[in-house]
Amino acid sequence: MKDIDRRLFMKLAGVAGGALLVRPDFALAGDIDTVSIAWMTDPVTWDPNQRLAPDPQTVLKMLFDQPLNQTADLELVPNVVTQWKLADDARSLHVVLRDDVTFSDGTPLTAEDFRFTFFERLQRGDEIDLIVGFGVVSDIEVVSPVEAVMRFKDPFPTAPQWLGFSASYIVSKAYAEKVGVEGMQTAPMGSGPYVLKEYRRDSRIVFVRRDDYWGDLPSVRQITFEIIPDPTARLAALESGTVDIALELSIRDVKRLQQGTAFNAIANPIARIIYVTVRADGAFADHNVRLAAHKAIDKATLSRAFFGGDAVTIDVPTIPGMPGNPQDFAFAYDPEGAVELLATSGHGPDKPVKLGFATTNGQFPGDYDLARAIVTMWRKVGIEASLTVITEAQWYELNATGKLPDASLFVWENGTGDPELFAGHMFNQDLPFSTYRTEEVTARVQLLFSEPDYETRIRGYEDLNAYLVEEGAIIPLLQAIQTIGFRKGLNFKPWSNGLVLPGAITPA
Repeated sequence: MKDIDRRLFMKLAGVAGGALLVRPDFALAGDIDTVSIAWMTDPVTWDPNQRLAPDPQTVLKMLFDQPLNQTADLELVPNVVTQWKLADDARSLHVVLRDDVTFSDGTPLTAEDFRFTFFERLQRGDEIDLIVGFGVVSDIEVVSPVEAVMRFKDPFPTAPQWLGFSASYIVSKAYAEKVGVEGMQTAPMGSGPYVLKEYRRDSRIVFVRRDDYWGDLPSVRQITFEIIPDPTARLAALESGTVDIALELSIRDVKRLQQGTAFNAIANPIARIIYVTVRADGAFADHNVRLAAHKAIDKATLSRAFFGGDAVTIDVPTIPGMPGNPQDFAFAYDPEGAVELLATSGHGPDKPVKLGFATTNGQFPGDYDLARAIVTMWRKVGIEASLTVITEAQWYELNATGKLPDASLFVWENGTGDPELFAGHMFNQDLPFSTYRTEEVTARVQLLFSEPDYETRIRGYEDLNAYLVEEGAIIPLLQAIQTIGFRKGLNFKPWSNGLVLPGAITPA
């Protein structure tokens, strides 16, 4: 992934406020009747504000619009919101909306819908993940049908990023009040470029393009998502012609497709990290065990074995080129050091520490095999891990109920390019994503959440990231790679946030 320069991240952090920018321009070279995509998981809900999980966002963005969009390299650009200005103290954000946006039922989208989405839904107690980012909103003043001012209880320096991040889709106030919470979850209606034509749970999703869409029309008239959890089956669907695009294939299969003549394939480094979560209790209550588990993992070997060496190894919970990455910090692979740490705590190959370890299988390329390799590396130094397979949805459920195993292999998406959405949300125990939960870590994170000065905040995250690794609170492994195979006759432009956008699919 190319490094994103500091000026871009200054924009993303909102220190210069928002400017009127040009919307991303998707050139249309003619229409495509239909495109079928082999996809990993079904959305657990059609309420676009309900879940922050990364994979459903591609599906939801077919139906719903966000206030802000991103370019392929994560720069914030206008969408429904054309102008935005963050106050110097980060306690308010002034936004101006387009005046020509309509929902698919023909009704106009106005500042009242903006207020309903980002304030009223939270006030009335809707159980939506949107509260994670926007729970700090104290009010939204509607100045006119196309103008509003968001006001915050505490400084909210990343408010602009959140307006272009997961779950931040504008919903129709009138429609939500008409169908209720259950209707939002089962019968979606938004202002996006497509409408839902057919839906079979855990099987198929069919979208048809809105030719009255207010924005640039995508090339594809109909997009079908075939839900295929197994990566081998996704590859088979592509090679048989059942689908036109397949996501999250093995890197080995991508290399093979690249050498053939029938398909194109991409290995796209994205703004996600692969890491091992750690709990602060159970087997990992011992600091020596936590550090030993990290020292025992040969990340370079994992990259070579499962990603052809293309996956960049990481030592802190962020990726190269993003702010918050402390310079000259490294955590070395040191299996002998791991053995020494375990011996200090009375463990070793003949008396292993035992722990639970969960992984997904097919959620991202090589996840299950990666987890098995880690189990083998741990066994060599004196850690015996019992591996279980779970889904992404189960990970969230188990974590929310305190039943997640001692460790889990997981992938974390941060399409904003700001460290708050990496370490900040991973380690604030008041949020639903934290696995390593301590008062000390949470206190450090919460100070950074309300720091309005960009430079101070970024230095704080650099210090926090180094501390988290030295504390053994996380085991960062690799920058995630999104693998995409697609048939000849299509052009596909990958995005650094990992989304598959309809406007990115064009005729070859």
